[in-house]
Amino acid sequence: MDDNNQNGSLGKASAGRDEYLARQAIRVPKTAEVVADHIRRRIIRGELKEGDFLPPEGQLMATLGISRPTLRESFRILEAEMLISVVRGSRTGARVHQPRVESVSRYAGFVLAAQGTTIADIYEARLAIEPFIARRLAETRPADAVARLRAEAARLTSFVEAKQYVDFMIGLAEFHRLLVELGGNHTLLFLTAVLQDVVEHYQVSSLSRRAMPEETQRRRSLWGIRSFQKLIELIDAGRGDEAEEHWRLHVVNSNKSWLDTGDGERLVDLLD
Repeated sequence: MDDNNQNGSLGKASAGRDEYLARQAIRVPKTAEVVADHIRRRIIRGELKEGDFLPPEGQLMATLGISRPTLRESFRILEAEMLISVVRGSRTGARVHQPRVESVSRYAGFVLAAQGTTIADIYEARLAIEPFIARRLAETRPADAVARLRAEAARLTSFVEAKQYVDFMIGLAEFHRLLVELGGNHTLLFLTAVLQDVVEHYQVSSLSRRAMPEETQRRRSLWGIRSFQKLIELIDAGRGDEAEEHWRLHVVNSNKSWLDTGDGERLVDLLD
């Protein structure tokens, strides 16, 4: 890189940094936002636990040196983030809640829908995540992973035997979520939990839209459970390559069975 190009690049970087700092300096946060940030930080750091109560309003106002309207505005911010719940007229303070995936997953589904995301796109994302997790589980073999997966497969079998196919469809999404949970990667679990609501909603609504003979439904369901059981055995045996390949083929075939009906280009819709 010649001196002119290098100087130009450095100049752009410096200008970009200056612009960012200027934007940050322009807006001074309101007192209510500062108070909300203080309480939020304590919740996220674990200083305030699930189910704890904040001090009564009067005590917080005196401690923080703020007015009642300011405190209540900060409470509204935290309520919108689902970090506290306030019971009007209660003698106790606001109740604390730890951040949960469920608090954002449905909203994330709305974002996907607004972006024109298709069902095929969602299923492709699962293909990018789950075979890696299958290998990871077989290679690390967490202590309770096999037992929990077997229990979940048995639960799914009981739904099929009882002809509870809506419960079975919901259970399928839960099996995939559990698989990723046991893999131990928090980021992938978060992404999977966000997608679970969408997949679960689609599979249940698809069952009502496309009725199939009961015997066909039973046969397809039991095929899926047998595939689950094979994966569990591969994980238990520590056979990482085979677990990854088996689960990749399972997800491909499963996706194909759902999307061959033409629903692949169907847009995500959590409101139908």
